[in-house]
Amino acid sequence: MNAQLNRNSTQRLTAGQALQLGRLGGELTVLEGRVWLTRDNDLGDFVYERGQRVRLAVGEHAVVEPLDADRPAAFRWNPRRQTFVGAVLAEPLRGLAFLTGAAARGLAALARSAADSACRAQGSISTGDSMASSGALK
Repeated sequence: MNAQLNRNSTQRLTAGQALQLGRLGGELTVLEGRVWLTRDNDLGDFVYERGQRVRLAVGEHAVVEPLDADRPAAFRWNPRRQTFVGAVLAEPLRGLAFLTGAAARGLAALARSAADSACRAQGSISTGDSMASSGALK
């Protein structure tokens, strides 16, 4: 069962609950009990106890849940503030895909325009009408 994340406030999780921290990065401080933290691209899981803190980098996805089935865990999650630049950096692949798509659309429009111009130029000059084929250019 997933719990709802309330930013900058005390979170309480009981057995069977898990919470995704998002990709903004920030600091997790354990206030009560023990939590189990799982991060993407990390083979190990981590256990943090009361008083311990852990910082997560921008773009790092993590899930936190209580370690002990008979004891709830409480913690504070302080995510980083997200600016426009931070939003692009937090999701680098999404930002890169957007920019690449925009560039590809622009290049495709430019290529269509060049092809249209070439077709018009080719259609308006026949072999016998060109200056080069008439011998005017030496």
